[in-house]
Amino acid sequence: MTETPSQRLVAALRTTAQSYAAGDQVAPCAVLWTDPERLWLDVMPALQAVLPELFVLGSYAPAQRSGPALWLRCIEARLVDGAPPHDTTPLFYLPGTSREQLRAAEDSPPELAALVELQYRGAMWLHVNGKEWTPYAFLVSRYGGLELDVAKDQATLDALAGALPALLGAPIAQLQGRHLDSEFFNGLVAPDATGLLLRWLADPEAFKKSRSATEWKAFCQQCKSDAGFDPVKDGPFKAAGLLATRLNHWGKVWQRFAEAPANYPGVVEWLKRAAPKAPGMFDTAEVWPSINESEERALQSALELLVDRPQDEVIRGVAALEERHAERRAYPWQKLSLSPLATALQPLAQLAELCQTAPGAPTPDVYAAAYASIGWRVDAAALATMAACGSPEQHGAVLGTLRAVYLPWLEHTARHLQQLIHADGQTVSRRTQAIEPAPGRMVVFADGLRMDVAQQLAERLAAIGIETTQDWEWSAIPSVTATAKPATSPMADLVTGGAGADEFATRLIASEQLLTQDRFVATLKERRWQFLGADDTGDPSGSAWTEAGALDKRGHTEGWKLARSVDTEVRDMVSRITALLTAGWTELVVVTDHGWLLMPGGLPKVELKAFLTETRWSRCAALKADAQTDVHTFKWHWNPSVMMASPPGAGSYRAGIEYSHGGVSLQEMVTPVIRITSVLPGGGAARLVEAKWLGAKCRVLVAGPSAGVRVDVRTSQTDPATSLLADKQARDTTADGRVTIFLENDADIGKPAEIVLLDSSGQVIHCLTTTLGQ
Repeated sequence: MTETPSQRLVAALRTTAQSYAAGDQVAPCAVLWTDPERLWLDVMPALQAVLPELFVLGSYAPAQRSGPALWLRCIEARLVDGAPPHDTTPLFYLPGTSREQLRAAEDSPPELAALVELQYRGAMWLHVNGKEWTPYAFLVSRYGGLELDVAKDQATLDALAGALPALLGAPIAQLQGRHLDSEFFNGLVAPDATGLLLRWLADPEAFKKSRSATEWKAFCQQCKSDAGFDPVKDGPFKAAGLLATRLNHWGKVWQRFAEAPANYPGVVEWLKRAAPKAPGMFDTAEVWPSINESEERALQSALELLVDRPQDEVIRGVAALEERHAERRAYPWQKLSLSPLATALQPLAQLAELCQTAPGAPTPDVYAAAYASIGWRVDAAALATMAACGSPEQHGAVLGTLRAVYLPWLEHTARHLQQLIHADGQTVSRRTQAIEPAPGRMVVFADGLRMDVAQQLAERLAAIGIETTQDWEWSAIPSVTATAKPATSPMADLVTGGAGADEFATRLIASEQLLTQDRFVATLKERRWQFLGADDTGDPSGSAWTEAGALDKRGHTEGWKLARSVDTEVRDMVSRITALLTAGWTELVVVTDHGWLLMPGGLPKVELKAFLTETRWSRCAALKADAQTDVHTFKWHWNPSVMMASPPGAGSYRAGIEYSHGGVSLQEMVTPVIRITSVLPGGGAARLVEAKWLGAKCRVLVAGPSAGVRVDVRTSQTDPATSLLADKQARDTTADGRVTIFLENDADIGKPAEIVLLDSSGQVIHCLTTTLGQ
């Protein structure tokens, strides 16, 4: 059910009654709602209908839950009829009364004297700045309010006062994403025929039932005068036909609908009913959703015909389809997700254009540099196409066409790189030496950070003012974590390769033991590198290694659907990098072990006899010493005497593999290196330095510039929905960096969580691991 401001207001009031630390505090005896300007008075009847514990300071009228101060005290003491149960905190609305009047106990008016003492045993519903909540503040505040965009001129404030009763019943979803001004609020009180007409057409019966007889009559009169249409005599079927003409007043109505069609979902069904059975030359998909559906079916059929065609034919076909269907992305139906194929066609057309030519180069390094410069854009377009796809049933034709365009390009570029490396000694040499420790240097290892995803990461960082420099580096052969991760680490000179039966895992030179993750961490520490957990920030005066992201893990489990998770992964990496910079690290180097191939429907199956291999994966195999094969072979990075076979092109030794790495291709072998040396904009270095729990209450201290920062407690650092605070709203700090926070549920005491520090945009800039209540 759609949430309304009224429901949110009720929740805020009740949350105030529950915002206390059980075991450290007693429940408030009452919640006092002061309103010196009487701005909320007109909505009291509506609120009392849904808040049986709400009472109003005023003339004695028990039936209306209104009475003088002494009567309210009797309600609080449960001494008169009509008082709420003992386990329900009464809410006292005090029109014409300010917080200052109550606090000035000796000077408060006699009629308030009976209530003064309640401010000490009760709670007050106040804005986080300590002032009374006004309707305007409740609408715009991001801390306990609705965070809406509302103009602040006097005309808007006046209009808001009159529109408040109607506004509280409006769906919040229809208020978000638009600028609310005097025209909007006046329209709620005396709406124009345009908005009302669309609301009526969206659900005629429900609309009429929601209007009084007077309002319904006024609406019909407005329709007759403005639109030349009688809702009673003509009905919604004719209205839909007139809407599609977009003539005269109906043009204005259509424009309103096209701007936000999701606000009027029922209109689509009436347009389908009113659509011509035999569309004429002037009937278009722009106004008739049924014609748009026909265009979607035609697009699907056309794509299905391209699936098994040669690449050059598919590229021409996709370009022709894009020319025909691109304009449909500007129609209202896309906003309603009714043009999914036209939406996915946009990145598919970009992919087709980029795949018209497959580049070559004279040497591996030149080829890799060209890919790192512009070649990655092909993979980015393919990834964007997959990300735009839903189920295979709905988007199977798009995925099949992508395969027809993308796979030949992958095959060609992979084969060319394989030939170049094979002719150049069957191996590649890393371009840089192992990273040395240095004060303030942090290495962020992101498993499976492919070049195109790294470009997204750099763009996201640039958008929040974090400057980066980008370079590339070779992965190791084979491009699997067991081989490539040690090669990119600060301890590359301490490991070597054993036999082919080791499955490309390295061994410590000193002990000849296999390099496990525990030994990896221990060896790093021996070299004066800190190893930081996923949310630790460490000591910036030294050097550290940390690991972030789950791209590779997701790829192995999700296949081509990994494309839909990339945005989340990039966002999490941005948050992690931001937190590390804020913690004081002055140089971040983002590295990875390998990239990957991603192909809906699976990489082409390539045969390799099992008796030739020591171990075999989808994109690589360790050959036995006496194996004879006609495929290209390459030297293992850590032991050149062990030869690795890589499937020709983009092939796989296993069938049905959509995501894989380990072979020799640009995507797997050319990895990004991102260096970050700039500080966050504004020089902010706010940090959480202390958190003291007293039961469900925690006093937090922030060091450094604290203007605009907020504190939250979460079970997942980057997910606001996991907040454990009352109303799930982060709390502002005081000017000296202090804030007291309360858990919503004291049953959470004893559980692990994280105290997070947020900047003004909501990004996590620092965090502390904590045990709740301890």
